Amino acid sequence: MKFKKAVDATRHLAGAWKPGLQALRSQDSPHIQAENPQRLLGSADVDKALAPIEPNANRWDFTIGFQHANRKHEFIYWVEIHTGSDKEISVVLKKLEWLKNWLRNDGRELAKFERDIVWVASGGTSFTSGSTQIKKLASVGLRYTGNKLHIPSEHPDPPSSP
Repeated sequence: MKFKKAVDATRHLAGAWKPGLQALRSQDSPHIQAENPQRLLGSADVDKALAPIEPNANRWDFTIGFQHANRKHEFIYWVEIHTGSDKEISVVLKKLEWLKNWLRNDGRELAKFERDIVWVASGGTSFTSGSTQIKKLASVGLRYTGNKLHIPSEHPDPPSSP
């Protein structure tokens, strides 16, 4: 299944797909940079789409589809743009738990894609690249990128199962 079709087939996300990075809020789009924007498959504001359904949940922000030049299948970046500080780790981890649970249930079609789950700092950051916080996040499947997510034309890792 293609990214756009999977978004539209997902409960409560129908109509949330936008071309390129257009689903991102204006303050968030500077934090995402695609090496080759023509390979973007679109984006969806998951947080906004699900706010009426789960108003009190710690929802994940965005999903972005991308076709890497060295991959046969489409790839999804799950992006949380949030303050990058120690005191926010617990909030982002709650959001990650929400995302994983949602992917097991309503987000099943989107869970079939290879993916990268990423936290991008919305401002300054208090983490260093080798910090214990970064290692803790990585141990639960979350990659911290500082204040920018750079999406390369070719994915650096070999394909893996979602």
